[in-house]
Formats: sequence, C-alpha cells, structure tokens
Amino acid sequence: MKEKIRQSSLAIALLALVLAGVSLPAHAQPTVNFRPDKSAYAPNDSGTLTITIIDTLGNPLAIRNITVYYPWAGYDTTGKWLSNANFTYNFSPVKALAATGANNFSYTTPSFTIPSWWGINSPSQFGCPANTNTRLGTYSGCALLGTNSTSRYEGFDFGITMALAVYNPSTLSAIAEWVPVASLVVLVIATVFLALAWNSLRKIPKK
Repeated sequence: MKEKIRQSSLAIALLALVLAGVSLPAHAQPTVNFRPDKSAYAPNDSGTLTITIIDTLGNPLAIRNITVYYPWAGYDTTGKWLSNANFTYNFSPVKALAATGANNFSYTTPSFTIPSWWGINSPSQFGCPANTNTRLGTYSGCALLGTNSTSRYEGFDFGITMALAVYNPSTLSAIAEWVPVASLVVLVIATVFLALAWNSLRKIPKK
C-alpha cells in the first residue's frame, strides 16, 4: 500500500513538473528585419543598414535605443577595439509602437565602411546574445534593442553579404592583345640599338 502511495506521489510530482515547464512562456521578442543598401559589398565599400522593428508581441512596445555591432567588430592585431565597428543611438522621444496599427518603425544607420581586410570568408570574433543587461560589450554582427525595460537589451544577429572576388575577362583579353605588340616594339628597339652599335664598330679604324 505504501509502495502504491509512493508511486502515485512520484507520478503526480513528475506531472506537476511537466505542466510547469509547458506553462512557462518563452521570452518573446519583436520582429526585427535588416536591409543593407546593397546586395553585396567589396572591401573598402561604404553603405547603410536599415533596421525595421515590428511589434508582434500583442502589447505596446517602446523603443528607447539601438546599438549596432557590425560583423567585423572586435579587436585588431594590437589588442585594441576596432574604431567605427559599432555605434549606439538613443531615441528622443522614445519611439512608441502600438500592438496594432502603427506597430512598426524603421531606422537607417549612419554610413559604415567595410575594412580592407574583411572578406567573404572572414569570421566574426564574437556572437550576439538573445538578451543581456550589458549594452556596451564584446559582440559582433549584433543589434541590441533597448525596449520597455530600462536594464535589458534584446539581441538580434545579422550579417553583411560580401561579394566574391572575380577577374574581369575583358581586362585579361586586353592584356593578352597588348603583349605581342609590346614584344614587337621591344624587338624593334633592340634591333635599332644593335644596328647602331655595329655601325659604330665599323667606323673604328683598324690598327
């Protein structure tokens, strides 16, 4: 009898744990979209990033600030944090998004410049947290959104597409066409110099 009671108590406890886990709501976030002004970039290119925030939470949402860490954000070879790799912007007044109707807001960043050493296979040094209370930290490819809470920031990862380095066939064709011409010019010049040298030798009196 005691064994049955023990088993029943254990089953009830396990069921309570399962129900508690199911009933715990996941941390909800608004929808955030990223749109660069170009489909792909090359090293040293400049551009802007438009960030669109959509309130899909069902409750009013306040946007207090946004902090952007570009994919190349991190430390350089001397151990210093790269300049112009991240920026932060405080909205004043705060952008208020309704649950329905005017529930979206777009913000275009200041111009950024791709580092000369950043390419299609360059890895980011750091990641992006789902949420954090550290606004200024070590992140890469990350946008931190300050919303209703004054001490928490929602993280959204993004990337900047880099173009493949390709050779221009027309340039190669032009080089191929000019190589024989250049060789002929060099040959003609060499022939002229040889002729002048031979003529000078003939004029030298014999002893």
